[in-house]
Amino acid sequence: MPMKVQRVLLVNAGNDSDVSSIANDGTFPALGVVSLATVLRRDHPFLEVIALDGQITPMNEIEQLIRDFEPDVLGIDVLATSYRNTLRLAEAGKNAGAITILGNDHAAAMARQILQHRDAVDYVCAADVGEFALSAFVSALNGELALRAVPELLYRTSDGIAHNRLPEIPVDRIKSGGGALGSAVLDAIPVPDRSLMLDSNWAQYLRNYLDRYGGMHTGEEVTGVTTMNRARGCARVKAPCHFCGIMDLSLRFSSPEMFWDDVRAAQEQIAASIFYEAFDSMSSSPRWVSSLADAKPDDIGDPKFFVYTQAAETAPRLVSLYQQLGVYRVNMGLESGDTRMLKLLKGPRDSLENNQRACRLFKEAGILIHGSLVLGGPGENYESLQNTIDFSRWLIDNEMMASLEAGPLYPDFGALTGRWLMNPNLAREAAKEKGFEILDEGLLDSMPSKYGSTDFVDFDEISQDWCKIFSHASWEDQIAATHTIRSYAERCGTNTGSGRVTHTQLGSS
Repeated sequence: MPMKVQRVLLVNAGNDSDVSSIANDGTFPALGVVSLATVLRRDHPFLEVIALDGQITPMNEIEQLIRDFEPDVLGIDVLATSYRNTLRLAEAGKNAGAITILGNDHAAAMARQILQHRDAVDYVCAADVGEFALSAFVSALNGELALRAVPELLYRTSDGIAHNRLPEIPVDRIKSGGGALGSAVLDAIPVPDRSLMLDSNWAQYLRNYLDRYGGMHTGEEVTGVTTMNRARGCARVKAPCHFCGIMDLSLRFSSPEMFWDDVRAAQEQIAASIFYEAFDSMSSSPRWVSSLADAKPDDIGDPKFFVYTQAAETAPRLVSLYQQLGVYRVNMGLESGDTRMLKLLKGPRDSLENNQRACRLFKEAGILIHGSLVLGGPGENYESLQNTIDFSRWLIDNEMMASLEAGPLYPDFGALTGRWLMNPNLAREAAKEKGFEILDEGLLDSMPSKYGSTDFVDFDEISQDWCKIFSHASWEDQIAATHTIRSYAERCGTNTGSGRVTHTQLGSS
């Protein structure tokens, strides 16, 4: 029997207690739940929708809200770093009588295992653009649409787990035109209504940002911070970085007009002056950046942007375009200080020289850098590990870094590294092609049975397994190197942290 969905609670699950991160450390909002809520309210005006960020709202408060609000649907945005918290929230949702649905990269990569093992999870949405799928899901619950018509939905049936492999964005929602970049596919996603997230959350984002990064804005008033996501994908779509777990790297864009409409709305809704554009790699399309700069409205003021970028794609023209757009800080995956490792981790265009050149260009332009380093890639040895430590010191000594993070590689199952563990023959082919050694054949062969059917993976354990199979530098040495990099950065006044390394491992430095 169809139900009438009246209340929906959307939660970005905060990082689990043993995970630390500084790239988005509660300073920028979880835009996904806000965007989902916006489309739900547009398509289903009768709905009462609340969006929350577990990076900001404590777990006990979210659990209490679930009990008080009694949502008909609880949607949880889950990453590998927040899976423990996700399961706890799903249990709370079921106890309150809610239908539970998970989304985002980790849910998409592990959907079948999750549905096989977790009764508290009813559905998984594997869509990269999940707004229209969630809206269709509510329509299906209301009896207005067949469940099998909901795009990229996975769910249990008497015949096993079904997966609706349907287009994520309805054809009639896609704008034609778009100029040199093709159709403005992402114009189909409306400008987020940031008022659907609590005012207290926005105030806390601003406090967190000023506490950590306020020193970057001497003499400037920061009135609000927000995330936006008006383009998606990466130029490495055909040969992605080995550790990248993003499910869909195809390049898709909004029109420049929609980009600036989003900026203006955020200025009006929450007085935003700092914008984190979550495009997976802004440097992948200088033409889009140029079109944004050319279309910048005269009366928009001086918004500042924090963007993802890549060293191998950094050239003087790109840096100039960033300056025109208003980019004040870049998030750049430097990954290693060793050219051999960079080519193994990322590709033939990457090198230590390119990393250094990109950092110099940004420093000369006055653009700050958040950098990250990945330790323990295939073929890592003590020499390459030391080269990365030396590189980190060069970055810090030359005042290249506004913030720097480092940690051992975690083989995400959505990434090539994870696929190697699940398909040992694929790993052997890669080793032969790329020239690295498999150090423990027996352990590699045991990986599919160890991890292939489970939905829960311990970061430390799988990282250690990966290391024993692929890295000449021990996991303990990688932890020590992480500690060395972090300690040196902190002594020199550089913000630091590690996305998947526990506080216990790193000590109390």
